[in-house]
Amino acid sequence: MKKFLILILICFAQNMFSQHKEPTIKSDPDAVINKTEEIPSVDINPEFPGGPEALHNDFLKKNYKMPNVSNLKGKIYMTFMVETNGTLSDIKVLRDIGYGTGEEAIRVLKLSPKWSPAKKNGKPVRWRYSFPITVTGIEPPNAAKLYNLTQNSSVTPVIEEKNQVYNTAGLEVKPEFPGGKEAFDKFIKENYKNPKNTEIKGRVYLTFIIEKDGSLSDIKVLRDIGFETGSEAIRVLKLSPKWIPGKQNNNVVRTLFSVPISVNDFVK
Repeated sequence: MKKFLILILICFAQNMFSQHKEPTIKSDPDAVINKTEEIPSVDINPEFPGGPEALHNDFLKKNYKMPNVSNLKGKIYMTFMVETNGTLSDIKVLRDIGYGTGEEAIRVLKLSPKWSPAKKNGKPVRWRYSFPITVTGIEPPNAAKLYNLTQNSSVTPVIEEKNQVYNTAGLEVKPEFPGGKEAFDKFIKENYKNPKNTEIKGRVYLTFIIEKDGSLSDIKVLRDIGFETGSEAIRVLKLSPKWIPGKQNNNVVRTLFSVPISVNDFVK
């Protein structure tokens, strides 16, 4: 009889624990995961002024700039701490879909007005809040289309104007980083700070214009792998010394240049 009762209790306990699973992005992408290490639950959850509808349909819709990528759809998963005074801190990207979508979400959340903080036993408490942002890409403007033109086999001005920008394919003298490719790779390795999650692997694709004086302008991320890898690549390229500019018909010209950066090659 005792063995039978013990068996029933074990089955009951297993059933209870199996039904209570902390939702995660992997098992439940749409779940909102709210908690802190110090406090497992609160009486009142934190709230954006005006509620979820104001957060998504007003604030995010007004401030979030959708990426210039055709047919891009997906969700960004964000997490941050709502402090006792309603400000947001420790804003992080749990998962994004590249193309700078995570960095843009961080930028927007930094603009957020103060929230109504969570409460426990009638007192404000710090509370970690997580939620998804739905992203839909838009038709890319000329800048992204220019990247595709750099793959052409003929020399073509990619901007028809007085100060033309040329692609590198077929250019008489291609632009070059001082010291060549090896020096460029060394420059990236010495300056690029890998994301804290060193398990992430992939490439960040960028384009920029090498001006006639060798400086870089119009630096853009065409695709990244989240975790602020795109914004870090832009930061590093802004530190770049002047390049040796390209030439066509013995004249110095502005050139559109594209590079991939392999993030996993620079783990520190």
